[in-house]
Amino acid sequence: TDINTTEFLIEGMTCTGCEEHVTNEVKKLPGIIKTTTSYEIGNAIIEFDQTQTDIEEIERAISNTGYSVTEKKKIR
Repeated sequence: TDINTTEFLIEGMTCTGCEEHVTNEVKKLPGIIKTTTSYEIGNAIIEFDQTQTDIEEIERAISNTGYSVTEKKKIR
């Protein structure tokens, strides 16, 4: 399948505004199906079509918001 779900551990988010900032930036990419971001856990779980975008592009989008991706884990 072309659908990939990956958890990105993110450093620096402190509020729901941070979550929204990350979510909105990631959703600008093609192929994003679902994004669940939590500042409390410090992560974003992103489901995407890997024929349209990839983990590196998603990481760049998160980094563009000013937060740091510290780890990536493929869920499925």
